[in-house]
Amino acid sequence: MFKYKIKKIIILMLLAILILPTSTHALMKSDNYIIYETVMQSFDGPIISSITCASSDATSITVTWTTDVAADGFVIYSADSNLANSLEQGNSVKSLTSQSVTVSGLNSSTTYYYKVKSTRVNGGVTTDSAIYNCATTAAADTSCPDCPETTGGGGILIIDKTDKVAPQISDIDILDIRSDSAVISWTTDEDATSFVEYGKDITYGSTYGQWTYGTSHSVSLKNLLSETSYHFRVLSSDESGNLAQSADQIFTTISASEEIELGEEIEVEEGKSKEDILAEASKRAMDIIERLAGEVSLNVLESTLSLQHGLIEKLANLIPAPILSGEPRVEVEANRATVYWSSDKEANSLVAVAADADYDAGRDEPYTQVAGDAETMTRDHQVRIFGLLSNTLYHYQLRSKAAVGPTAKSRDFTFRTSLEALQITNYYSQIINETTAVFKWVTNSEANSAVKLTPYRGNVLAVEESKIFKDNEMSVIHEIMIAEFEAGVFYDIELSSQDARGIIATQLIPRFSTGKDDLPPLISHVKADSTVFLDKSNKIQTIIFWLTNEPSTSRVHWQEGVHGKQAELTNKTDLNFDYTKEHIMVFTKFKPNLVYSFKVESIDSGGNASISKTHTFMTPKQKESILQIIIRILENIFGWMRNIM
Repeated sequence: MFKYKIKKIIILMLLAILILPTSTHALMKSDNYIIYETVMQSFDGPIISSITCASSDATSITVTWTTDVAADGFVIYSADSNLANSLEQGNSVKSLTSQSVTVSGLNSSTTYYYKVKSTRVNGGVTTDSAIYNCATTAAADTSCPDCPETTGGGGILIIDKTDKVAPQISDIDILDIRSDSAVISWTTDEDATSFVEYGKDITYGSTYGQWTYGTSHSVSLKNLLSETSYHFRVLSSDESGNLAQSADQIFTTISASEEIELGEEIEVEEGKSKEDILAEASKRAMDIIERLAGEVSLNVLESTLSLQHGLIEKLANLIPAPILSGEPRVEVEANRATVYWSSDKEANSLVAVAADADYDAGRDEPYTQVAGDAETMTRDHQVRIFGLLSNTLYHYQLRSKAAVGPTAKSRDFTFRTSLEALQITNYYSQIINETTAVFKWVTNSEANSAVKLTPYRGNVLAVEESKIFKDNEMSVIHEIMIAEFEAGVFYDIELSSQDARGIIATQLIPRFSTGKDDLPPLISHVKADSTVFLDKSNKIQTIIFWLTNEPSTSRVHWQEGVHGKQAELTNKTDLNFDYTKEHIMVFTKFKPNLVYSFKVESIDSGGNASISKTHTFMTPKQKESILQIIIRILENIFGWMRNIM
């Protein structure tokens, strides 16, 4: 055997390297939203259920129960129905939800009263309030009246049942006192059991030990409080049931910080790999951090780790960054683009982008904005970039960071947005009376105006009756009034515009009638799309999108927090009078790491309004501080640590 001395700084560095970038959250979901929260909390004790007891033999009973989380199990028992002079037996390993404790050393044909106690991994304790009872069986009859008398040979074997002398206890020693444990050792002059009664005062209150017989005894007391004085006495009983107990003694646990200063020795078998040594070091480091966190302020904890932050980042960069695939695939439109790529391991998905005029390769950050999802880990990456200019050259760079290690960055790539084609971006109709209607629409560049109407006759389009009304003036705002409608007749209306290049844009309004429009627009596909980190200021960009079945206006009502479907949301955008079926609203005013509730509203040209149900989304977090990282880490790692202890 050999030892590696791991001091305070190394332990903290190893812990941080292993877990610093990890993003883990408690998750709550509903039909409309997902909320992540990061909290430090104390835990209630486990929920105890299904308590049963069976007599194992004349001197023992076995008590079983279940807990809702991993916990230890102890039985508090006495022959007195009020549990006077009670003792305790159990198992302190907190790794199971099915508890089973065999209480031994009991008297035969005796009813014992008991209740159970369990402590979960995070320290919460539950002692079941109910008192149960269980009886041992009768002792077997060992007499043999018909057996022949044994003579000759070695003579008659006589077993002395008259031993009334208790074992003599000596050499009591307190070993390996730590912040949460201590080892008590002693010897006896004959084979005897090993138990220790202990507590914060002379009444003790807890008992732990083993029923095995021997002359050298050692009991490890765990789950103690740091910097706390404990009273204890040792108990040993021989095979005849004679009980010896020592005088009261006291020991005091040390603080977690003292334990770190003393140094942690890691014992591994000779020939163990460096990976095994590192795993053992990280396990011990997490144990120390857990104990330390309870006795120092978070400011001190943050300050301690801040001193090592530069070195931690340097060592973390030794871990290979994700390997990005070759040249990415880009789908380009006039004012948006979607970038696709893959990586050899799970990582987040970010794209840095800048227009050619703004790109500067000589700057530390050559790009003007970073778009994508910094939280979700995947091998197949997709990032949508909005708000681009048409027919413009853009530079971009792929960026992916795994849970541990540095960020992988691609070389600089470019794409050019497409030339913006002539489009009818918004349109609506206004009914004046049964024979007259006005059609208005907007194009993205100057063009003329035309309206073609075709009536239905017997539910069939009468193409031969089509008429076209045209205005050759070039404009981006178009309006044509038609006063030749027949009351009660349906028409297909085709709006069209042609620009100077001869490019034509059209928009069909099917089954139009000058009858009164009684139906409001139908809202669907409401979505809060990809959130975006903009520039170095870490502003949040959120795109809210929805569809309607007819051209209508756009407005978003919103409020911070989660609100019911009947709630009136206090904030709203200005009404956008661009009549469209595809609605996109872009926000940069939302705060990071907050939940927002929102509704969308659309009004058609007839004044009929629709408002959606309440939807909820959460904005992403900004870069975490050391303090935020430590709070999150301490909350999530201890269960794993205890499983490997």
